[in-house]
Amino acid sequence: MTRICYVNINTEEVSGPYLSIVEKVFQKVAAPDTEIGIKSVEPGLNRVYDLGYYYLSFLNKRQIVERVIEADKEGYDAAIVGCFLDPGVREARAIASIPVVGLGESTMHLACLLGRQFAVVTVNERTLISEMEAEIKMYGLRDCAISNAVRGISLSEKEVFTRGMQEPGIVASDILDKAKKCVDEGADVVVVGCNGLGPLCTISGVVEVEEVHAPILDCVSIAVKMAETIVDLRKRLGVPAVSRAGIYALPREKDIKRVRGIFGLKVD
Repeated sequence: MTRICYVNINTEEVSGPYLSIVEKVFQKVAAPDTEIGIKSVEPGLNRVYDLGYYYLSFLNKRQIVERVIEADKEGYDAAIVGCFLDPGVREARAIASIPVVGLGESTMHLACLLGRQFAVVTVNERTLISEMEAEIKMYGLRDCAISNAVRGISLSEKEVFTRGMQEPGIVASDILDKAKKCVDEGADVVVVGCNGLGPLCTISGVVEVEEVHAPILDCVSIAVKMAETIVDLRKRLGVPAVSRAGIYALPREKDIKRVRGIFGLKVD
């Protein structure tokens, strides 16, 4: 059995409708022997667009990393950070002994395997769109994306996370309209760049621009399959969960305890 921890980057209190949809996606895409548990941040952010601000996202990252550390200690085989911007992913990799998968990184790299150029469709928030444009550059994928690669849908963030949770088809239809425009402008693959939007496409059956068979990728579904693959490679071949040769070099245990103590964090 493979056990994966999905780290919800918002508090459980505000995430009820969303988490029920995500669980349906897990049931649809995970392998029969995969068990997925959810850990929400507490305290944590309770609005999607807060993530587009560096300082607010910074405060939330610590709780994200703490949930990954908990999952590692509890025997999970991998962790997924449930946000397309991948907050805390690199920090968590630098301390956890299990694979830590980000939605954005895994989905955009898969998009590069399925087509020559991709586009990202996401919520209609300017700060988030700007952050995703920067994310594409950070991962070295700018040449793999079309011009003006990140597009916001027509529905507002409020509509998506209220009415859209009850009527996922209206959101999926909006995403499909934007995906078609991206394909018309040169995209071979369309990435749904939001942990809230992607699952709405999956449960609505929106997985391609049918006229040209261009894939529409739900970042949550892709991250689950990526986590399963990395765990499988580790179990079958012994491939390390993460390289410790470079930026993810592990600090000495005594230094980890010392610094966590300085910041008032739990030290085992």
